[in-house]
Amino acid sequence: MPTSTAVTAGLRALYEGAPATIETLALVSHRSPRLLGKLAARQGWGVAGIQAGGPPGEPVDHAALERRLTALADRLVRDLEAVSAEGEEAGSYDKARIDALSAMLRMVEKIGEITHGPERAKENQIKSDAEMAAALERINNRIVELATELAGQMVAGKHRAGAGA
Repeated sequence: MPTSTAVTAGLRALYEGAPATIETLALVSHRSPRLLGKLAARQGWGVAGIQAGGPPGEPVDHAALERRLTALADRLVRDLEAVSAEGEEAGSYDKARIDALSAMLRMVEKIGEITHGPERAKENQIKSDAEMAAALERINNRIVELATELAGQMVAGKHRAGAGA
C-alpha cells in the first residue's frame, strides 16, 4: 500500500502536467499497475485521453495530433522553465538539458509544420486568391474612372482622338 506522501506526490505531479503513466495512475488510484495496464490496453487508452496512432495506412486524426503536439510542447516549455529556474538558483545552467529541450521543441514545431502543410497551403492559396481579387477589383475601378474621365474630356473637346492627354 503506497504511503500518503507518495500518493500526494503522484497527484501533484499529474496536476502540474507530468505524463499520466500507468505507474502514476496506479499509485494515485490504489490499483496495481498490471491491472491498470490491462484495462488501458483493453479500452484503448492513449496519450492525454487521445488514442495513440492507429494501424499504418489509416488516416491521421489531425485534431488529435494537434492536441498531442500542444500537450507535448507545453510539457517541454515547463521543463525548460524549470531548468532555467534551477540555473538561476545554482548560478550556472545545464547546457546539455537546455540543448536537448530546445532540440525537442524544434522537432515538435517541425512536426506541426509538416502535418499542417496541406491545410496551410490551402489557407494561403485562399488568402492569395482573395488578395488577387481585391487588387484586380481596384485596377478595374481605376480603369473605369480613367475611361469615364477620358470620355468626359472627349465630349468637352479637350482631347483629340489619337492624341495624348
